[in-house]
Amino acid sequence: MWPVLLLLALLKPTLSLDTSQCTAPLGMESGAIPDDDITASSSFDSGNVGPQFGRLRGESHGGAWCPKYQITTEPKEWLEVDLHGVHVITAVETQGRFGNGQGQEFAEAYLLEYWRPRLGKWVRFRNIKGEEVLQGNTNTYLEAKRELDPPVWASRVRFLPYSYHRRTVCMRVEIYGCYWKDGIVSYSMPQGDKRGAGWEFFDATYDGHWDGQLQRGLGQLTDGKVGPENFKMGYYDYERGQGWVG
Repeated sequence: MWPVLLLLALLKPTLSLDTSQCTAPLGMESGAIPDDDITASSSFDSGNVGPQFGRLRGESHGGAWCPKYQITTEPKEWLEVDLHGVHVITAVETQGRFGNGQGQEFAEAYLLEYWRPRLGKWVRFRNIKGEEVLQGNTNTYLEAKRELDPPVWASRVRFLPYSYHRRTVCMRVEIYGCYWKDGIVSYSMPQGDKRGAGWEFFDATYDGHWDGQLQRGLGQLTDGKVGPENFKMGYYDYERGQGWVG
């Protein structure tokens, strides 16, 4: 059996994260997140469709946040939520602008970016397959909830509407997760190795700095998942070795 590097010092915090218990809405719909903590790159009309109106199921004023400029596959507009403290984010949910039946705008897709103090940079979310684009809405009124796999650790989150053809969009959003209490702000180590014909033991979801040494980030050692006993197996059929780092 090939030797596998285990970072036992991080085993206890890893097992303590149970994402099934980290699914509460963080306050966009309820108003627990105040208006001052919701900002945007621009607004078509700040008094009616400003960022403070980008709340899931909200119908106040214009009924959503609408950026000033049309959206393409090169997203530059964003809606930002400041959570004031690192949270584990496990899902997000979006809607378009219903506007009491008058709205016609929604985001068919979007990207997520997140920030936390230890990172010191905005990071683009990628799922376990390496995909960045999340499927959005198909109309102005139905909600679309997306689970994040892997979850992310963030104190600020940005939604960047994305469109395959130039269009006007509006968004209402919610964020799901829980406050991060475990105390680990980052871990550093050498990146894992590739063994044999295609067995990769990389920390593929690490979100810090990759420069030979992994630094100032979090990844698979804190995501709450445990690798299968057979290290040649992964969490997913299409990803051999995914789950072990070494």
